[in-house]
Amino acid sequence: MTSWLAERRLEIVGGLLLLGGYGLLLSGFYPSWSAHLLTLPGLAILGWSLGLGGAALLGLMSVPLQLVLPSLGQAVWDAGLYRAVYFLAGAGLLTSLVAGLARHYHDRRLEDADPEPRPDRNTELTLFSRMHDGLAQDLEPLSLVRAVVDTLHEYPRFASIGVYQPEDAGLRLVYAQGRQALPTYLGANHEIVLRAAHRAEVVVTRSPERSRGLSLVERGWVALPLVARGRVEGVLVAVALREVHPRDVRFLEGVAGQLSLALDRAQAYEALREQEALYRTLLETLPDAVALLDGSTLLYLNPAGLRSLGYARLEEVVGKPVAHFVHPDYLPRVAERIQRILAGQGDQLEEIRLIAGDGRELEVEALGALVQFDGQKRVMISIRDIAERKRQQARIEYLAYHDPLTGLPNRRKLWVEAEKIFVTDRRKRETPALIYLDLDNFKVVNDTLGHSAGDELLRQLAQRIREVLRQDDLLVRMGGDEFAVLLPSADRDSALAAARRIRKVFEHPFALGDQLIYAQTSIGLALYPEHGQTLDALARAADVAMYQAKQARMGIAVYDPSQDMNSLERLETIQELRKAIQGGRFLIQYQPILDIQSRTVSKWEALVRWEHPTRGLLHPAEFVPLAEEAGLVGELDLAVLKQAVRHQKQLGGELAINFSAFTLAHPHWVREVVRAMVEENLQPGFLWLEITESALLPERQKWLGGLVALRGLGIQVALDDFGMGYSSLAHLKQVPVDLIKIDRSFVEGIGRDPASEEILRAVLHLAQAFGLKTLAEGVESEGQLDWLTRHGCHYAQGYHIGPPMPLEEAFGMRRLA
Repeated sequence: MTSWLAERRLEIVGGLLLLGGYGLLLSGFYPSWSAHLLTLPGLAILGWSLGLGGAALLGLMSVPLQLVLPSLGQAVWDAGLYRAVYFLAGAGLLTSLVAGLARHYHDRRLEDADPEPRPDRNTELTLFSRMHDGLAQDLEPLSLVRAVVDTLHEYPRFASIGVYQPEDAGLRLVYAQGRQALPTYLGANHEIVLRAAHRAEVVVTRSPERSRGLSLVERGWVALPLVARGRVEGVLVAVALREVHPRDVRFLEGVAGQLSLALDRAQAYEALREQEALYRTLLETLPDAVALLDGSTLLYLNPAGLRSLGYARLEEVVGKPVAHFVHPDYLPRVAERIQRILAGQGDQLEEIRLIAGDGRELEVEALGALVQFDGQKRVMISIRDIAERKRQQARIEYLAYHDPLTGLPNRRKLWVEAEKIFVTDRRKRETPALIYLDLDNFKVVNDTLGHSAGDELLRQLAQRIREVLRQDDLLVRMGGDEFAVLLPSADRDSALAAARRIRKVFEHPFALGDQLIYAQTSIGLALYPEHGQTLDALARAADVAMYQAKQARMGIAVYDPSQDMNSLERLETIQELRKAIQGGRFLIQYQPILDIQSRTVSKWEALVRWEHPTRGLLHPAEFVPLAEEAGLVGELDLAVLKQAVRHQKQLGGELAINFSAFTLAHPHWVREVVRAMVEENLQPGFLWLEITESALLPERQKWLGGLVALRGLGIQVALDDFGMGYSSLAHLKQVPVDLIKIDRSFVEGIGRDPASEEILRAVLHLAQAFGLKTLAEGVESEGQLDWLTRHGCHYAQGYHIGPPMPLEEAFGMRRLA
């Protein structure tokens, strides 16, 4: 109704204006009732605009209209006026009916001029067949849409045809044909979007459209979802000339179904094409070679295969027989594998050898698979060049069985070769012998000249020993400065002779840079089967004999079971020491440190003791060197640190912990120090770390970075036994030290040795110049303490202050103080 009024509003408004204007004007200035005949044009216009039904209603309303107009002109009602009113009412009714009837016949003529066509079944089948053929011949989505729209455009009942595709929240027009333009975009709230696009429903609706006449025509709209692969990929929209008949909907449903299938097929084809492009890209970019064979001839080789075989173009290899590329030694096996694959059997990864275009031999791994190509059985082979892997495996195997420093076989190689020799010797009744040797005081070389010099000494020694051994003798570096020699067949005399030849190479100095160094060795000898019937037993015996030679300073020693207890005790002590460290079974005693100026105990030094299960309480000198030798000193120092930090709350004051130079090389020592403080909530300023002077050697100063980091947190560093080792003025300027501890040997001379006093004064002045605090060790008398007080020493430690004591006594001493 609203759209109908909107279409005819101009005609209605014009008729009403004419009717009212003329009536009021004439009734106001011309009292003659005949003048009211001029209202009839207004009624005619209204009757034309309202049509036949509206005109009849208007004519019936003309009677009250004719009664109102004379009243407006204040006319006198008499018989003549009544007759005029009746006449005018009849004339108005007739005028309205004639105008409405004229409009009715006018619209009928327009409809007859443009009749709504009704296609027959043959037309529909023809269009459907043409459309089906078009869909079957194309796989491009837009071409499919165009073919359907162009075909449906010929359907006589549709004014417009279009296809929309989802875009954002609405639908965007892709392609359309027809007499009227379809909207280019349907918003998210449009009925077609909500129902057809979102819910995949068929939508039939009506929409008013302007006809070629002056009236509006209700046109039917049909929207059908195009579903492909389970989702709406588009919407087919058709606008009918008039009403949408069920037959039209059924026809369009068939069209939409065919188009959906075609779009689904097009998407599948596109996905297949993308997948094919992906596979081709993968095949052409694979680092491994891939070949396609028909059984005996090469059909395809990817770029990686061309490069590995030394060919530039595919045409150079296609069509050539497989025998052209396979090494003759492997050709029978390869041909057999190909036939098995063609017969449907599985293949396994195997190593083969190929011949490149330039004659090179290539070691590769190959794995074949049966594939269908152009309807024929083919063999696809993946090929990987393993030459580099072989080299790496050989390198890894070499490193696994050889020492990288000297190039000698290592301990693992010794065990492998010994197993072979021992099995052979049991058959041949031959007697192998094993020699162990190490360098005496090798640590001194490392500490004085540096590890690089120590490494060079080991390399030169390995070369000298190798030159004096027989070809079958096996020289092995066991680790550190220890070597072993396995003699496959030797009695006591020949084994001793080999040991003497080895010892003789030490008679000449070793050139280490610009230094000539004489080295000494201790050699232990064990014989099979006298000293052991397995390599483990023989190795232990040779090791014990070596330490017997070292202790007796006799150079060479043959294993003597009667003297084995000391060596066994040493080995057992190392094992017990390891268990004690892991279990934290140590005693820590605390020695007080006196602040000389305030005469109060302000610090405590933590000193470790080991309560040995059989030997009693052991002092550090009895087990710390063994811990350093066994590589356990880092773990020992960290274990002492953690326990002492826990005790600090009871002690009060600052806490000094001794750290070996080897501990500074521990990979996690800085992290463990920080963790211990955090766990016990110890402020960094309460912790001192004491390092020995051997940590100041140039080659070890790379380890001092951790000390610098800890000092940045507030931890303080002390240099122990200053003046007795490697310290120098240059070192004091470069290393992170806050305090120097003066060795007790200088303190002992106070009051007795003027030279010692001069050295002490010089050290105290030196520390003052560098801004370092000083601590004197070994203070045993009040006279020594007074002298140190007069000369500006900051701290004192010794039995005069207090001996090392258990935690309970130290806590009691603190309370008394």
